[in-house]
Amino acid sequence: MNLKSNLKKLKNDEFSGKLILALILIVVIIGIIYQYYGQNEIENNKENTTGEVIEFLHKTNLDYAIIYEYFVEGKRYTNQIGISFFKCENGKKGCLGEKFTVYYSKKNPKFSKIDLGKYNEFQNTVDFTKILE
Repeated sequence: MNLKSNLKKLKNDEFSGKLILALILIVVIIGIIYQYYGQNEIENNKENTTGEVIEFLHKTNLDYAIIYEYFVEGKRYTNQIGISFFKCENGKKGCLGEKFTVYYSKKNPKFSKIDLGKYNEFQNTVDFTKILE
């Protein structure tokens, strides 16, 4: 290989790296916008119901999540939030099987957030509506 072809390959690799980085950035921005939209939907059209923690997930060493379900007009919905590890007073991981208030958008009930009460400090999910107030 000569110097000219090496420079061309380097430029192509550099372009590919920048393209991949730009695509990742676009996906992250779209995810943040979607999360903000969902949280805004809840704040502007807020209703509440009782939900139940139905699953505790251990994703990685320090990454956990809970899945909760709730019903709106007879229809079942589920959602997931990231948490730090915790146990309820009854010793169950992530309060599995416990009931909490769930806030949802009456316009679009798939958008929801669970109020874990005194365990809210263990949530890892960012509430953008509070940040932008």
